[in-house]
Amino acid sequence: MDSDSAAVLATAVSNVEGLAELLRHLRRRQARRRGDPPLTYRELAGRTGWSHGSIGGYFTGKIVPPTDRFDTLVQLLDAAPDELGPLADARDRAEEHSRADDRGRAEPHGGVPRQLPAAPDAFTGRDAAMARLDEADAGTVIVIGTAGVGKTALAVHWAHRVAGRFPDGQLYVNLRGFGPGEAEVTADEALRAFLTALGVAPDQVPAELDARVGLFRSLLTGRRFLVVLDNAAHAGQVRPLLPGGSGNLVLVTSRNQLTGLVATDGAVPVTLDLLTAEEARRLLAARVGPARVAADPAAVDAIVEACARLPLALVIVAARAAARPDLPLAGLAGELRAERGRLTVLRDAAAATDVRSVFAWSYQRLSAPAAGLFRLLALAPGPDVGRAAAAALLGEPCTATAALAGPAALAGPAGLAGPAGLAGPTGLAGEPGTVAGPPGVPGDARRALAELTHASLLTEHAPGRFVAHDLLRAYASELSGTLDGPAQRAAATLRLLEHYLRTAHTAALLLDPHRTPLPDVAAGGALETEAQALAWYAVEHHTLLAAVREAAATGHDAHAWRLAWTLVDHLDRRGHWPDLLAAQRIAFAAAARAGDAAGEAVSAHQLGRACIRMGDYDAAATHLELALDRYGRIGDDAGRARVHGNLGFIADRQARPRDAIGHLLRSLDLLRATGDQAGQGAALANLGWSYAASGEHREALDHCHQALELQQRIGDRTGEAYSWDSIGFIHHQLGEHEPAAECYRQALQLWREIGDRYGESETQTHLGDLHRAAGAEPEARACWLAALTILEDLGHPDAEQVRQRVAQPPS
Repeated sequence: MDSDSAAVLATAVSNVEGLAELLRHLRRRQARRRGDPPLTYRELAGRTGWSHGSIGGYFTGKIVPPTDRFDTLVQLLDAAPDELGPLADARDRAEEHSRADDRGRAEPHGGVPRQLPAAPDAFTGRDAAMARLDEADAGTVIVIGTAGVGKTALAVHWAHRVAGRFPDGQLYVNLRGFGPGEAEVTADEALRAFLTALGVAPDQVPAELDARVGLFRSLLTGRRFLVVLDNAAHAGQVRPLLPGGSGNLVLVTSRNQLTGLVATDGAVPVTLDLLTAEEARRLLAARVGPARVAADPAAVDAIVEACARLPLALVIVAARAAARPDLPLAGLAGELRAERGRLTVLRDAAAATDVRSVFAWSYQRLSAPAAGLFRLLALAPGPDVGRAAAAALLGEPCTATAALAGPAALAGPAGLAGPAGLAGPTGLAGEPGTVAGPPGVPGDARRALAELTHASLLTEHAPGRFVAHDLLRAYASELSGTLDGPAQRAAATLRLLEHYLRTAHTAALLLDPHRTPLPDVAAGGALETEAQALAWYAVEHHTLLAAVREAAATGHDAHAWRLAWTLVDHLDRRGHWPDLLAAQRIAFAAAARAGDAAGEAVSAHQLGRACIRMGDYDAAATHLELALDRYGRIGDDAGRARVHGNLGFIADRQARPRDAIGHLLRSLDLLRATGDQAGQGAALANLGWSYAASGEHREALDHCHQALELQQRIGDRTGEAYSWDSIGFIHHQLGEHEPAAECYRQALQLWREIGDRYGESETQTHLGDLHRAAGAEPEARACWLAALTILEDLGHPDAEQVRQRVAQPPS
């Protein structure tokens, strides 16, 4: 593109890559005319207020800019008035090509996505609301109503009824906008799940929210989808999930009015009130049988009145009636009247509905194990609970074998900072004993969960995962506070934290067998393979983070930092670095409160690693120096060695190779003294990298080959991948392209086998640099784009460096 005429060049644009090249041409032309360097993505972000990642996507051909943004951008890049029309036409052609491409690429592996939950049993009534919904064919509809009024049941029932009108698929997410102790699902998280369901590979999901929104809307444009957004809290949570185009329908449920969506997005509100008396009778008849209802209309009216015509309460009573077919409805009505008279009224602020009496009436008919579990489930952190956690809640109170307090000796590393990686999590040794106790009899837990589900006090929303309506959870919390007493509740909380600690500890060691185990933590759970551990972490991710918070909030400081320790590899592998940072901050504060030097050392170390992942090297150095001090206090040379490895990594990133070598030599000396072979292998590889950065290539190769031999002997695949990458880099610097490429390929294979996406991105970047040096521009660009995709997905600041490589024209 040597011509300065953007209008001429625009006529040749037919796809998003061509459009990106056109934008880069405008940027270079502007720089030439002004005699300044081209505007950086950061400068463009500052001038427009758009996200840095979105701008990078526009210039690298990952995203077609929306019309309004494209017009702003080309004018900012000094496009002439007579160029604006051809440029706009080029943008439209690129968007159409991108839509066709997306539709061809994103056919889900399992076919059309059908994410709707199971349709509710015996749904009846709601004729007026159903008629309003039937009028909707596209756009956005909001079902609004109080807690327990049946918004989700209506939405899911209607969605199943009309699914055939949306042949391209149905998407569903519970946004968890309301509920005690639950963290709401962000639009960012929901979009990731939707894009994956639409066939986008996980490592192809953009990191930036704007980019995810753009991709989601382009995938749904020209298609017919039904999107159900259940339990939304506010308009900001919903708006990014609204697809573009005119053929899709979004059905939202919320307790709030969401007036912003109505006013600015044209959403149609459908208000759901309490059932009419006739609808309430029909609901009972559908669930207990029409003959039984017809036989005693007075009793039915009494039940309807006692339930305040709230569907949730009526479903609970109907479950009880169905379980006792021999009991006349008049008997049930009498029991409800008596219960209602004995209890203080629990009122929902929005509808002033009296439901406590219905809950209590059903609760008091539970077996003792089921009643106890129902109360204690209110203590469970996270949005839901699994069978094993329920068994832990039901277990006998456990007794401490020793206090969980430090200081304690630490020993045994799990790896050091690699040339492209970070120090592995620190292992523990010589710590005091943890609390031990029986987790409960699984059979009892299964029977109690089945009983609660049968009584409609719990819902099994996924196999083996149970959730209570938030009104029921609030009622359970009230009961537990009244009946269980502080000591019993504290013991149950401790048993649950112990369950999560034991199982997560097992999972952590499956992810990284080279970690030194936490002493005195018994094996937990039925996890036996790395794949099982990864699957368990995926399910329990939010619950485990909540458990760290709960442990700190309830005074279980030792459990807080240990639980955070178990999460390190999972969060690091998946790129959940903000979560890693947050968990380790809680962990360090908990260890400091307890005066636990070992916990402070480990948590400060992991805080430093999290800050490195986030690109904040100054904060990382501060935390690592603190960790170095705490490890020194407790005489843990292995811990000190790992910290020196991380400080060496920071020095390397800041182009201080001699400082890096100094830290790494100290690390290697300490590791040799402790006999840690995995740590020695990592330190040798890191030294090789730093020697290469300082120009001492033969010294570098010698250290890296020593590392590789040791890592292959002990089966350290992560360390081996780092070493192959380092050796490839050194051959590259020596101008030996073919050996370098082969080393990089060896590293890539290992990164993919162990699922380390950040390591893969680093090696892809290095391989791209090698290809460009060899004049193989298409191969270089392909590698950099692969690395950029991963880094954007991880939200890593290194993405900017790779974007600049992609945008830079061949020399």
